[in-house]
Amino acid sequence: MDNIKDNIQKLLDSDITNYRIYKDTGVAQSTLSDLKNGKSRIEDMRLSVALKLNEYYLKNFNKKA
Repeated sequence: MDNIKDNIQKLLDSDITNYRIYKDTGVAQSTLSDLKNGKSRIEDMRLSVALKLNEYYLKNFNKKA
């Protein structure tokens, strides 16, 4: 079973745009950009943001499995 950190990293590495993730989750595009560019670390993000991104990953990527 994948952990939340791995799921978020896979989401950030995917072809889904920051704008799409923002529209679907409410997580700010600047936050997503900082995570993708390494300015912020997944380990340091707020729990509420991590849970939103993990839930979004599970909804979108489990369909393809």
